[in-house]
Amino acid sequence: MRTVLFPFGVSNFEQLITQDFIYVDKTQFIEKLEKEKFVSFLRPRRFGKSLWLSVLEYYYDINQKHKFDKLFGKYYIGQNPTPLRNAFRILKFDFSGIDASTRESAKQGFNFSVRNSLQTFCNYYQVLKNSFHQILNSNLDAEEMLSAFFYDYKTSGNIPIYLLFDEYDHFTNDILYRSKNEFIDSVSKQGYIRKFYEVIKTATQQGVVDRLFMTGVSSVTLDALTSGFNILTHLTHSEHFEAMMGFTENEVRELLRLILQKPDEEENIINLMREWYNGYRFYEYSNQRLYNSDMVLYFLRNFQDYQKPPSKMLDPNITPDYGKLKQMFHVINAQQNHEILREVLEKGHVTAPLIEQFNFERGFGSSDFINFLAYMGNLTIDKAILGDIIQFKIPNRVIEELYWQYYAEVLQNQAELNYEETNKILPATLEMALQGNYQDFFKLIQNLLRELSNRDYRYFNEKHIKMAILSYLSVTGIFYVISEPEMKSGGYPDLILFNKPNNPPHHQYVIELKYLKKEQAHELEKVQQEAKAQLLGYYESDKALQARPNMHLLTVVAVKEQLYVEEVHPRFLS
Repeated sequence: MRTVLFPFGVSNFEQLITQDFIYVDKTQFIEKLEKEKFVSFLRPRRFGKSLWLSVLEYYYDINQKHKFDKLFGKYYIGQNPTPLRNAFRILKFDFSGIDASTRESAKQGFNFSVRNSLQTFCNYYQVLKNSFHQILNSNLDAEEMLSAFFYDYKTSGNIPIYLLFDEYDHFTNDILYRSKNEFIDSVSKQGYIRKFYEVIKTATQQGVVDRLFMTGVSSVTLDALTSGFNILTHLTHSEHFEAMMGFTENEVRELLRLILQKPDEEENIINLMREWYNGYRFYEYSNQRLYNSDMVLYFLRNFQDYQKPPSKMLDPNITPDYGKLKQMFHVINAQQNHEILREVLEKGHVTAPLIEQFNFERGFGSSDFINFLAYMGNLTIDKAILGDIIQFKIPNRVIEELYWQYYAEVLQNQAELNYEETNKILPATLEMALQGNYQDFFKLIQNLLRELSNRDYRYFNEKHIKMAILSYLSVTGIFYVISEPEMKSGGYPDLILFNKPNNPPHHQYVIELKYLKKEQAHELEKVQQEAKAQLLGYYESDKALQARPNMHLLTVVAVKEQLYVEEVHPRFLS
């Protein structure tokens, strides 16, 4: 079996093709896109947006005409070329590298990025070199540079421009995380970002810019620019373009089959990948769910050599996503946003209207934040409820683990725990997994609950104590945690902690959790016996559970913040 080169982190189409990386053919969407002139298409991070822009760049660039057969010949669009192939000069803006930590750095970075893109265009196409040199020395702002450039270009050439935007909202989202007022100022009628896009709108009206494709993550910035930049066709939630980025399950299967040495393992591997990387839906009536393409490529690249999942199902490069998640929950109304976090973690879903246009003048309520989470990929469309009312859910286990890690941090901050207490989580969880000693872990949970109780914590019931346990387990990611699975006996244990498929064998747990108010403390023994009976019922009716080594059956009864943990020992427990 030959080694397959998976293009993990490769976003240049020519490099991908000429260096023999595998490419999942998405070029049939070019044919559909060509029917639109000015398009916005949004997807979460790690969905292949930059690579898709590179595909468009090489397909439409007039200077790349001689490479057409080499780059596209064996793909759909190479065999079905459109009338406009290689018909444009490409002007590309990428706003991902702008430092938005201060108002000044954001504007300076924006100006520099625009100047650099224009200079690259002039050098590459050998046009306007003298006039643009004058623009460079004039210290103009971005909109003034672009306006002067379009004016000179219109008078000197007749080849139309195809305008591409990568990560158009990267730095504006950073501004929003830091300051709502600065964000509004930047995109308002007199704001420098609004003025920049107004120049582009004028250029489309004059025929200088004939096509435009804009991609990023969130529609917040686009919607703030609506009245000054209302030329776009929004295809983000279009049924016909849903699979233009990301992978379908059939595409994932085809990639897996290229490297899978034991075909009878296909379903097991697909089920694992589906749980961790699948789940995205961008059209409310879609009959498919999409995989995060970067995470799939990360998995396959690691799976290929050893024919087993990577030791970390979460790509280590996803660490910045956790930082973004933390920032998001502090946008405008942190208290409201944390209430939504609790609801999502408790229920697994949350309901809100689907918002395609945000409006900061009317405020930024819970529905806005839920949609913001969805655009960022931290929630996704589950199903349509009625009209535009949508049930959103956590798309997959990658995002779920990020949520639980953040929730653990929220609880620790609310309890005002010091770093010494937080640093005990890893050794306590390791002791639980490697030695079967669970007492230290539940002492940490009890300490957390006690501190929260001292601060008049409102969320005390069985569900919220389970959430505290789940959040601490997520910090280390040692266990494969299943919440309330249906058992053959018909019941639903609160938590099952299994071996992860890529870890060596260790101790495993089934936990039945009960909660009593302080005035119900006299019922402790009775409730413990009920929990033990439930655990025995789960275990004795499930041969697969019995076959797992080092199993512990634990009853955990909370009397307010006091935890009583007991282990059940069936006669045949191995």
